Amino acid sequence: MNLPLRDSNRSLPLVLTLLSLTSVAELRAPAADWPTYRGDNRRSGVTAEAIRVPLLPAWTYASPTPLQMAWPGPAKWDSYANLRRLESMRNFDPALFVIAVGDSVYFGSSVDDAVHCLDAKTGAEKWVFHTDGPVRLPPSWHQRKVYFGSDDGNAYCLDAALGDLVWKRKPSGEENLLLNDGKLISHWPCRTGVLIQDDIAYFGASLVPWEPSYLCAVDATTGAETGPGRYLEKLEHFTMQGAMLATQTRLYLPQGRQQPEMFERATGRAIGGFGGSGQGGVFAVVSRTDEFLHGSGQNHGSDGEVRGFDANSRDYFVTFPKAKRIVVTEATAYLNTGTELSGFARARYLEIAKHQAQLQAQHKRIKEALKKLGDKAKESAGEKLKDDLKPIEAELATVPPQLAACYLWRTVADCPHDLILAGATLFAGGDDRVTAFATATGKVLWSAAVTGRAHGLVVANGRLFVSTDRGTIHCFQMAAGE
Repeated sequence: MNLPLRDSNRSLPLVLTLLSLTSVAELRAPAADWPTYRGDNRRSGVTAEAIRVPLLPAWTYASPTPLQMAWPGPAKWDSYANLRRLESMRNFDPALFVIAVGDSVYFGSSVDDAVHCLDAKTGAEKWVFHTDGPVRLPPSWHQRKVYFGSDDGNAYCLDAALGDLVWKRKPSGEENLLLNDGKLISHWPCRTGVLIQDDIAYFGASLVPWEPSYLCAVDATTGAETGPGRYLEKLEHFTMQGAMLATQTRLYLPQGRQQPEMFERATGRAIGGFGGSGQGGVFAVVSRTDEFLHGSGQNHGSDGEVRGFDANSRDYFVTFPKAKRIVVTEATAYLNTGTELSGFARARYLEIAKHQAQLQAQHKRIKEALKKLGDKAKESAGEKLKDDLKPIEAELATVPPQLAACYLWRTVADCPHDLILAGATLFAGGDDRVTAFATATGKVLWSAAVTGRAHGLVVANGRLFVSTDRGTIHCFQMAAGE
């Protein structure tokens, strides 16, 4: 849906009031850690920490050799849908994604098959732990330990301060390894990362749908596989890849080219998928009001998209065409496409979108019923169905203006690779650049050059970390005295 850009000056008094309130809130917002991928187990990309711009470069880490992604990029051309400029649906490891806790930064590497710990102030290496395969997702930090998965098929737990091994678990057991991009990996690599919740470590081991997969829940402290809430489920027809998500009762697993799946967290029981065939992608968020938003990548007939579902019932309610990233708060959602960044009233927009989805479902059912009637569609039964369509079509025509009215602002922005929210500032990743925007207006507040596409953004303890596809990690920090 292409909507006109709105003139934010028309609401300038309200904007100034919001900015004033924001400044007060920023003074009270404490520094915070970023202990797992996208900040929390819902992968929200949101922190309450306010970081003031402009920021100054502090240090840069550079990979000694190029990164090695698990999967090659997308096909050059989708002949079925006649689409070009495709995007990958399995790009869960395009950069050295980091987490940051206290004065330490942690990341996994596909270059040297290791997890690294750096000093957050200087970028100096504190320790490195090598595995027998690429580490494609960042660790998770929990109670002075870090947890991660490797292509060698193991999930690992290390002492966060020293890098010493605490435990490791390989659900597939002994096996003959597979040659992949010049390295030997497991037939069941751990490409979901390790998620920690309620002192249980969750992870998956999977590669291709014609081989079984493993969904595991073990004791986070000891790695024990037995006890309440712990299990090792052997599953068929899954390709678990990309960071898993969790709520109090559910686990959510992206699958790349396949639709994401939902599981019962307490037992590992599969509940069902979101969407249909081809509706994959590894980007996903579960909002605090239990909307499951996922997608990006390429689907037939689109340039990528983010789709919205009820996180419990799996009912579909909205599609954001060409969307790459979305950040959701209680009041506002922020949407990032390849060309535009926008903010809209979340609750109202989703209310309208859900009603639109219901109308569209009714419309589809009636159309299908008419089609089944064939030549009899001109008879009384068919005329009745046509009459039923008229008020639905009339109401559907009123929806686009209602959705457009929900937008608070829209601004041109060429920064599609990542989007996070820190206090009242949005940070977006682009090609060779990271940019900060004001949440109240969409105004550009600050921008800085980086090396490569900025796929990973983290704000923690007064610093901004930017990870790029060139294997660099840039650290920016507030000026002295801020």
